[in-house]
Amino acid sequence: MTIIEYCRDPYGELSKLRKTLLQQLLDDPDQCLWERARGLIIRDIPIVTLEMAVQSVRGNSDAGQVPDPFTLYRALRFAVDYEASEPASLRGGICRK
Repeated sequence: MTIIEYCRDPYGELSKLRKTLLQQLLDDPDQCLWERARGLIIRDIPIVTLEMAVQSVRGNSDAGQVPDPFTLYRALRFAVDYEASEPASLRGGICRK
């Protein structure tokens, strides 16, 4: 299961279109894709957008730049919640149940 599968919006699992957009951004980030994806909600409670997660992992130094794939992955991992059934070492995140 990819990190994208763990992302949730207020309606539950992300739609196929949103998952595809995130995957495209991870595979080959560019300005157009970043502008389309930056506002996506990737964590429902508390609400975390992709841009908020990216800012949390990279700070303000690169605020105007498109994040690289590793930063995007770290941001997704940062926003994903721990599952009660999995040990903390298998998943990352700041939002704990």
